[in-house]
Amino acid sequence: MRKLRLLLAANLISTVGTGVTSYLIIWLLIDQLNQSVLYGILTIVTMIFVFFASPFLGSLVDRHSRKAIFLQLELIGAFMLIVFLILFDISNFLNIFLVVLLTLYNTIYDSIKYPTLSALTQEMFKEDEYSKVNSSLEVQGQAALMISSSLAAFMIGQISITLILVMNIMTFLAASIIIYKLPYQRSRVVEEETNATKSVSYWVNFRSSLQYLTQRKVLFVILLTTFVPSIVIIVANYLDPIFIYQFLNEGPSVIGIANIFYAVGAIGAGFVAYQMSKRLPHIQGVIMFMIVFAISTVVIFLFPHSVTFIVASFFWGHSNAAIRVFRKSYMFQHVDNAYMGRVNSLINACKLLGQIALIGTLTITVVPAGKSQYGYLILFIIVFAALFITSYLCMKNFNYKNEKKYTSV
Repeated sequence: MRKLRLLLAANLISTVGTGVTSYLIIWLLIDQLNQSVLYGILTIVTMIFVFFASPFLGSLVDRHSRKAIFLQLELIGAFMLIVFLILFDISNFLNIFLVVLLTLYNTIYDSIKYPTLSALTQEMFKEDEYSKVNSSLEVQGQAALMISSSLAAFMIGQISITLILVMNIMTFLAASIIIYKLPYQRSRVVEEETNATKSVSYWVNFRSSLQYLTQRKVLFVILLTTFVPSIVIIVANYLDPIFIYQFLNEGPSVIGIANIFYAVGAIGAGFVAYQMSKRLPHIQGVIMFMIVFAISTVVIFLFPHSVTFIVASFFWGHSNAAIRVFRKSYMFQHVDNAYMGRVNSLINACKLLGQIALIGTLTITVVPAGKSQYGYLILFIIVFAALFITSYLCMKNFNYKNEKKYTSV
């Protein structure tokens, strides 16, 4: 399938390039510019920015050609890096300003790219191809993460910033060429919906997605609950180092090994989920792997040890990636493509609120008390609650023989 190969190639190249750029930004801010406090402030500010920008970003994806948006993101990224390359190292103040600007663009890039990629994928492929495409994208995404992490470890601090920036510029340009060659024709239904909404404001356009989901309450709640494992993974990125360094008294090698196991599990999930999707309804697959995810979480609390943590990381990666594959296919079947960008942005905003609330809760409770292991118990309770709600709603409202039938209230 030529269009799938082109989409995977474009996404792989662009993800590797932006991944290395992200590592470079962190290194420049903390190690070279001694701005660790600024890095923390930037993290909070960008999270708040994405939350409030969600109505605009989601409407943007649904009002314009998804291929054009993807292409423009890559071209603007290349332009930003060229400007950075020319102006960097002129003055310390300008260097900080450039890094902050690049951080903001990276945040905007990710916030637009992934809703765009979901909407583009749904629009380009047929319903019976969703599982294969989403599984392939999951494997590609994890492979890109491993490649960008390896390249960053090998290059940053070892070779000149100029060479790294040139390489990243080339990835943006190469991805742009491949995206340009993507065989894409906008859906007539999406085009009609777009023409009807262009005359209204972005906020009104976004509000229509709220109305769309409130008319499908079961779908809305299921989407929220099945995103909980993704929220937990982000929160665990904050909790894990504290647990490893302070509670287990282990070194960075444990986290490094755990990350490798996580990636291996996630890559394997792409193949497993595709084979299972041939025999299993998507929502059943989500529930099954949410159970695995919940067990992996509580095991860390019950048996706090570095080996347990590493093994649990493998199952975290495997189950979270499988949930993502099944959930995307489920979304593609139930969410109209004309609303896909706005629905994704709305869910991402809810995810962001959940991450902020959970990190804040852990920061003022278990972490200062030196009881970081109890953080995993809190995470388990949240995952279990989400699993219970998902299972209850599906048993009450879902017809497994036809995944497109569900009640709207």
